[in-house]
Amino acid sequence: MARRSASSQVTPIVPGHGRPTPPRGLDAIEKRIWRDVVDALPDHWLDPAGQLILRRLVAQAAIAERREARLRQLRAQGSIDEEEQIDALAALHSVTAKTVAYLLTQLRATPRSRMVARTAGPLVEQAPTTRPWDIKARVQSPAATH
Repeated sequence: MARRSASSQVTPIVPGHGRPTPPRGLDAIEKRIWRDVVDALPDHWLDPAGQLILRRLVAQAAIAERREARLRQLRAQGSIDEEEQIDALAALHSVTAKTVAYLLTQLRATPRSRMVARTAGPLVEQAPTTRPWDIKARVQSPAATH
């Protein structure tokens, strides 16, 4: 029986499986938002749990876009009778926008999550290139072993 090398049994650990496509059942706005968020993230970023969060994010972001469009319509009409309706819709939009921002933060999909703190910047540059868990074999010539 042929013996397999140890490297053939190693499975690389990656958080996700590439760039997930939008699931079925999303409308056109939701699919666009899904693709925008996925394209903004690194490859293999979204595992199945992250995709659940992304699905909630997409739904909330689509609601926010629809509310924004409705707010623009109401403001364009300029009727004083609709001031209360505008205020109520603006309050709902604010809650939705906060939820979208929170979910983006959970996915680490915001510019802030990619920032390096000023105090950490110099420390990152000074970090050694080898890590304690990186084991390197020393190559010895056959003559040195005898």
